[in-house]
Amino acid sequence: MQSIVPETLLSLQSDPPELEALYRERPDAFTEALAVALDRQPASAVLQVWAARLDLQLAQAPLRPTTGWSWDEALPPARARWLMGAVLALIAVAGTWAKWPDLMGWTDWPLDDVDYDYQRDDRFYARFAPFFVVGPLVALFALRYRTPRALGLAVAGVALALLVVQAVRPIDTDAGWLSMMHLPLLLLSLGGVAAMGSRWRDVETRIGYLQLVSESAAFAALLLIGGVVLTGLTVALFAAVGVDVDLVLEWLVVYGALGVLPVGALIASQRAQSSRIAPLVARVFGPMALAVLVVYLPVLVASGGLADRDSLLALNVTLIAVLALVILMQAERPEVPRHWTDGVAFALVAVALVADLAAFGSIVGRLAGGLTPNRLAVVGLNALIAVHFAGLVGPLGRRAVGRGTWPGDGWTARFLSVYAVWGAFVVLLVPFLF
Repeated sequence: MQSIVPETLLSLQSDPPELEALYRERPDAFTEALAVALDRQPASAVLQVWAARLDLQLAQAPLRPTTGWSWDEALPPARARWLMGAVLALIAVAGTWAKWPDLMGWTDWPLDDVDYDYQRDDRFYARFAPFFVVGPLVALFALRYRTPRALGLAVAGVALALLVVQAVRPIDTDAGWLSMMHLPLLLLSLGGVAAMGSRWRDVETRIGYLQLVSESAAFAALLLIGGVVLTGLTVALFAAVGVDVDLVLEWLVVYGALGVLPVGALIASQRAQSSRIAPLVARVFGPMALAVLVVYLPVLVASGGLADRDSLLALNVTLIAVLALVILMQAERPEVPRHWTDGVAFALVAVALVADLAAFGSIVGRLAGGLTPNRLAVVGLNALIAVHFAGLVGPLGRRAVGRGTWPGDGWTARFLSVYAVWGAFVVLLVPFLF
């Protein structure tokens, strides 16, 4: 007898005969599962019809506006298996691409050009690493969410153009390495268009995409931790019996590391809201990040760290992490008038804005020594983050004191386009300007 759980009903919304058969087989279990499924997708017309038929009491709270795009709908078993096969194929391609220098014997092969210290395989990874790391995720989003044909061809065309540009440009420069570091941002933007389809301009849909990416990253981190533990145990077990498995693991680790992101995304895309990991991560690490910033910022200023390049780099990485935490805390915020995370998010943004402005002032002062690709990239990124934080301070402050309901989601959603444009500028123009 088939088990009836909310995920079963959600996955069979397009199969009315099967829903009818399930109801006739186990009406009580069907009714209980329907109540939970309707709570997860209150705008579903199919579930509402069944609720009316069974005379269920619908929720009295007003339905949230929906764009018709949901990133966490459960898949039918057959389609889930097909997507898993597609993911394995993508991992195989990405892993083989990543091992191409070894297959071609490029490892430790010095370049003939004495002006560079890079090995030939270093050049290869500098050019193509973003593609075989993030590329499978973009392809999975297109398959998982059935990107419209015309839009899918446009996304593929842009990705191919980026690949060609990255293959032929000079890469052994600061501008070239900056392009490699910003390419993932641009590819994730393409992945967003592939996932959201024609609704990529909608505010709510963009917030949903942020939730999808954050949940995927959380699952990928768990899979990566498990893979590291498993690899260590494997090496220890075989070493105990005198068997060297380093060569095998050297290949398996590459395929496994490149697989955690698409596999994590596939798992995350079917998780119910009540079982998500990312909100828990944000609520645990949000207060911790606030405590670190409050203590670190005065120490940084007092120690003269704002004049140190490495300290500024560490601060910029921290600011990006804080921005991600704040976005996640608000995107996953419960639908209540006031929540304790509002105060944490507001304090994080306020302190981070002060830190960002201090860093920005120090970096601008360095421009007197001349404009370099690194300085331009850091100044631009700091300016963007400062503007983003500034736009969030007011809404989060009002919500923290219970005087506002708008958390700044619209501002964040629209600002994603700004980051995408900035990534395109660094990737496509900066290497040709310097």
